Amino acid sequence: MLRLLRLERQDQWQFSGYSPTCGAQRVYGGQILGQSIMAMGQTVPEAHRLHSMQGYFLQPGDVHERIDFKVQPIREGRNFSTRLLLACQGERTIFSGAASFHRIEGEYRRLAPIPGVAPASEMISEAEYYTDELPLITGSNSHTPLLMSLFERRSEHWRSWINPGPREPVNGIWCRLREPCGDDPLLCQALLAYICDLDLMNTAMRPRGVGALDPSAHAASLDHAMWFHAPVQPDRWFYYDLSGPSAVNNRGLGCGSLFQDGLLVATAMQEGLLRERRSR
Repeated sequence: MLRLLRLERQDQWQFSGYSPTCGAQRVYGGQILGQSIMAMGQTVPEAHRLHSMQGYFLQPGDVHERIDFKVQPIREGRNFSTRLLLACQGERTIFSGAASFHRIEGEYRRLAPIPGVAPASEMISEAEYYTDELPLITGSNSHTPLLMSLFERRSEHWRSWINPGPREPVNGIWCRLREPCGDDPLLCQALLAYICDLDLMNTAMRPRGVGALDPSAHAASLDHAMWFHAPVQPDRWFYYDLSGPSAVNNRGLGCGSLFQDGLLVATAMQEGLLRERRSR
């Protein structure tokens, strides 16, 4: 996981990265987010810390091809640095992004408290809940087995991959990286972005009742935005509180708040696409 995010630097403004080959043919969106954060963050002054990023998923990425991350500086001030980025595979641009970095200043601090939820120890683990269904996706075109090996996740809101049925557009997951990751702020933020891509669109589309293994369904992330409010350690438990306020024209909007040590540390939003191909 850490090797995946530590990109190869080609010159001052260009980096290259790779994807794990684990059965899935398309590059996982969270990987692109995490790698983009690492590329942009390595071009700003050390005192400037990432506070927001956004991007658009333009085309599916191929896990068998190298990804080139091309960074462009558009602002370099004493307090703020802003970067644009294109992620390309050959002549294809698969992702465009932007990020803003801010020199730490001021002492006032106010962070929303975590909602009233049971601790991780009282919730069922992802691996335990999906014991019977996991063999159905092992070796298939799915990123889930890899993500489950990297992150431990617990929830009261798991639903069947095969036939989930309609559910309310709410979700909540305790999560932590299974192995230590150190305390590099940029790497910790990239890891948070990596895992946060997984559930936003799925939460927004829950009322449609379509399962992850439904052969008629086609899903894709369209865009993603994150705001980082306070330091976070992804190898310690954090809670991801999710909702889906809208779904229209096959697009669903997911909103997520991330809490650690009882306080809000980041906010994420994403719009995704879900099409259902129905036989005539």
